[in-house]
Amino acid sequence: MLVNTVVDTLSSLHRYVIFTSFTLTTAITEWSSMLYSIIYTALPTIVVGILDKDLSRRTLLKYPQLYGAGHRQEAYNSKLFWLTMIDTLWQSVAVFSIPLFAYWASSIDGSSIGDLWTLAVVILVNLHLAMDIFRWSWITHAVIWGSIIATFICVIVIDAVPIFTGYWYALTFVKLVSF
Repeated sequence: MLVNTVVDTLSSLHRYVIFTSFTLTTAITEWSSMLYSIIYTALPTIVVGILDKDLSRRTLLKYPQLYGAGHRQEAYNSKLFWLTMIDTLWQSVAVFSIPLFAYWASSIDGSSIGDLWTLAVVILVNLHLAMDIFRWSWITHAVIWGSIIATFICVIVIDAVPIFTGYWYALTFVKLVSF
């Protein structure tokens, strides 16, 4: 799951840098970038990692031969790794290209296209995580779907409030005498 998140983000950002001829402009705001790592995708992954169990502890202790598949690399191997890399690569191309070409001739700005990319990646990562869950509980539902909803809300708030132009603004604000 971490591999998908990293490659999706880096591939989309890398494509944008090439697309803008290395001008160092960014489509994703600093706040969205920071919240992406904390709330949008990390929190659901951590909660699912803690709560999702395909077998109980009693079963695992009773049948230690179940661990053999991991030692023999039957569950995860280099073929599955490269298949995951190819899958992630085409997803990153789709996440980057579809919003870009859908709004190609419009007056949408770079920040708005970055919001679409953020929303697309968060939905994609959380849906992938949802497909890997063995045991659903109300907590996993709340965290995964809540993360997607929180992304929509945060993107709207970040774009609507002018003080959120960048988190570096806080450093400028602290330096003011009135603070």
